[in-house]
Amino acid sequence: MKRQMQTLRKAGVSIPNLPDKLFFAIREVSELCEVEPHVLRYWETEFHHIKPVKKSGNRRFYRQRDIYSILQIKHLLYDLNFTIKGAKKRLQQGDMDQLVEQNSAQETLKRVRQELAAIQQLLDT
Repeated sequence: MKRQMQTLRKAGVSIPNLPDKLFFAIREVSELCEVEPHVLRYWETEFHHIKPVKKSGNRRFYRQRDIYSILQIKHLLYDLNFTIKGAKKRLQQGDMDQLVEQNSAQETLKRVRQELAAIQQLLDT
């Protein structure tokens, strides 16, 4: 769980402060992760990393590790534009750290290119 948090922080994902409790209702997780409940239920079917405990009335209760997995999935799908299939593959391979490092290196290169282009414009004028 600590590794997931470190990876998320490196990726620049904002990690909500989680209350000190064992289980979270789907509505709480939805608000913490800023993802609709129906999306969470769908992701449960697609990603084996999310395994909420089901109690009376088939109500879902998520653990902290589920929340961190949801945040990773959200980052892959929404921020990095992975497909469901691609995100599954990344999570199964366990190379989120490598992906984060690649992404930060790409961002650095992009900034360097922009700065060089700005310098070139200044020299051309």
